[in-house]
Amino acid sequence: MWRKLILSALLLTGIGIAMPVAANAREPLPQPSALPTSLWTRAFDLADERIDQSSGLFASRVNPGVVWTFNDREGPLRLFAVGPDGRTRAVLTAGNVTAIDPEAMGGMSAPDGTAYLYVGDTGGNATPRSEVVVYRLVEPTRLADASVKATGYRLTYPDGAHDAETLLVDPRTAELYVVTKSPKGGAVYRAPAELSETGPNPMTLVRTLPYVVSDGVMAASGHMILRSYNKARVWDAVNGNETMLLNLPQQKQGEGVALTPDGKSLLISSEGVKSPVWRMNLPTALVPQQPRLRDVSDSAPEADARSMPSMPVTLGLGMAVVVLTAALIFVVRAENRRV
Repeated sequence: MWRKLILSALLLTGIGIAMPVAANAREPLPQPSALPTSLWTRAFDLADERIDQSSGLFASRVNPGVVWTFNDREGPLRLFAVGPDGRTRAVLTAGNVTAIDPEAMGGMSAPDGTAYLYVGDTGGNATPRSEVVVYRLVEPTRLADASVKATGYRLTYPDGAHDAETLLVDPRTAELYVVTKSPKGGAVYRAPAELSETGPNPMTLVRTLPYVVSDGVMAASGHMILRSYNKARVWDAVNGNETMLLNLPQQKQGEGVALTPDGKSLLISSEGVKSPVWRMNLPTALVPQQPRLRDVSDSAPEADARSMPSMPVTLGLGMAVVVLTAALIFVVRAENRRV
């Protein structure tokens, strides 16, 4: 009987050693944390009275301190380069474009260093549209009034006509997303990775949203930030989870939002003559982090260390095996002597 008990104990101990350490149970998703309006500071006012319907905003990647904006207006497409003092430095006119209802903008830098500005002619408040146009312009590195040529990409929805005031440009891949707007909420649509300049580019539905969205921006960290008129919401990915709620300062009709080039601050603008641009420093969780270089003197990789049992546990299990083995040998010899 004792022999059987010891053998069972030894077997169970061996199974315990062989079994991998169980992974921690996945915790439920936390509720989005809310940041107060007091975190916003007034950066500057748009001094140029020609800017009376700032509907989009983009912080330049090649002209330090400059933000680009435009008016939500049918006709010639003009982009205003505004300095950190609020004064217009240059006006860029897309000479080959007659806009219908431009509503949003974004930008990115290509691997060859070329900086691009994107403007979404996506609006359809009065008359929803099943096909919209996104224009791409090369951002000049020297600011001066100029007329330039824009490249247009026609995008089509898979499910009918919509109004949209948000264009997202993924700074990592240059992929475009359009977010529609309606009193019941909106939806995020992705454009093809390779865009055609001649034919229409069919978009695909990514997700629906229960919020009214007036503009948005995508961070290099992969976070998606979408604003409404009094709040902005942060998702950890385009099709991910909502992680943060930002309460916005009061604005006449807040529609513009942009990230500073370093990704550390958020800027928002509003329609109206001489309207203010507000700035908020983002929490570190939303700022892209530089990867830490591993020192050559570092021990085993962290992932391997987590998968290994601790030293006291290993020694304890080893001693248990030794004791049980000795006990088993003792019992077997004792029984042999009785035979």
